[in-house]
Amino acid sequence: MTPITRTVAVQRDGAANHEMWRRKSQGGYSEVAVTSLGAFTMEARDGRDDVVAFDPMTGRERWRTSVGATYRGHDGSHDGPIATPAVDRGDIFAVGPHGILVALDAATGKERWRHDLVKEFGASAMIYGFGSSPLVEGSMVVVQTGGEQSRGLLAFNRADGKLRWNAAHGLKGSYSSPSIGTLPGTRQIIAAAGDRVYAVSPTDGTLLWSIAGPGDGESVANPPQMLPDDRVLITFWGEAVLLKVTRQGQTLTTTELWRSPRLRGAYSPTVHRDGHLYGFSGAFLICVEATTGAERWRQRMYEGTLIGLGAHLLVLGRTSGNPHVVQASPAAFTEVAKAAVLTPGATSMTGPSFAGGQIFLRNSEEIVALSLEGK
Repeated sequence: MTPITRTVAVQRDGAANHEMWRRKSQGGYSEVAVTSLGAFTMEARDGRDDVVAFDPMTGRERWRTSVGATYRGHDGSHDGPIATPAVDRGDIFAVGPHGILVALDAATGKERWRHDLVKEFGASAMIYGFGSSPLVEGSMVVVQTGGEQSRGLLAFNRADGKLRWNAAHGLKGSYSSPSIGTLPGTRQIIAAAGDRVYAVSPTDGTLLWSIAGPGDGESVANPPQMLPDDRVLITFWGEAVLLKVTRQGQTLTTTELWRSPRLRGAYSPTVHRDGHLYGFSGAFLICVEATTGAERWRQRMYEGTLIGLGAHLLVLGRTSGNPHVVQASPAAFTEVAKAAVLTPGATSMTGPSFAGGQIFLRNSEEIVALSLEGK
């Protein structure tokens, strides 16, 4: 495909952003992962769900590897994968919507190993398929699964795919991906299942702490988010919960700091800046105080997703296809730029990506790369 280059009428700090390329996609919700090795995502193509690699500067495809037959959309969803590939040190790990986990060579797309999470580990698919993205930690890759017969959180050797440990058996599934961090002084993997939010040791899967979840995995899609001062933010479709993780001897415990229906979202992440949280609450973009959950402002944006860009937020409308640049300030909602970039009407549930001075936007029909440097 020959990329199309044009100037996009959006201003940021006085400089025009430029469209570098645009490529069609037959479906999928995966975000674009970018490293020095290239750009990677998943998409539907000609009856298959593929991992695809392309040049981030030109959009030209380098290789594609199938993970299985295309997952067909239903009940308002579109065809294609949901999860985003994890890329690290020449390795790519990806989970297809039918529950196939693959390890690929990032340079060539050659398959190194694969597992069927349903047949081998008892995992159950969610209504819209498997959507949890893999987590890479050292020599392991960790995948979250669920279902009554599921072996839960699965840790594999990244080199050969052998199972190292599994934890949290039989919990309800979710679309959420696991997160990893150190709280307080203890390295831990935190996962949000349908009926539990829990943390385990990455060494052997030992349970460190656990609290009740919302009960319905369909309402859980965002990964747990770690905040300063040993806090963890969990956002569900109906509410958000902020936890404090503390140590009492060798035991880790959690305290609920606040719970609020104001900040809620199933698929849109929350951005933390200078003690404040920015995210969606239904059709509204809102700002709340991280300490108390008190609302500072709200602005109707008709649903969408967002990422942080320094002192700004990049907000992508779900159906408009328009990116908005908004100041990350608790004082008031201030939009500093917007543009018509993606095809209007196509669903934009995929979060933007930013790397190397480029922004990557995606909807159900296309992927677009913009240059912030105006090159």
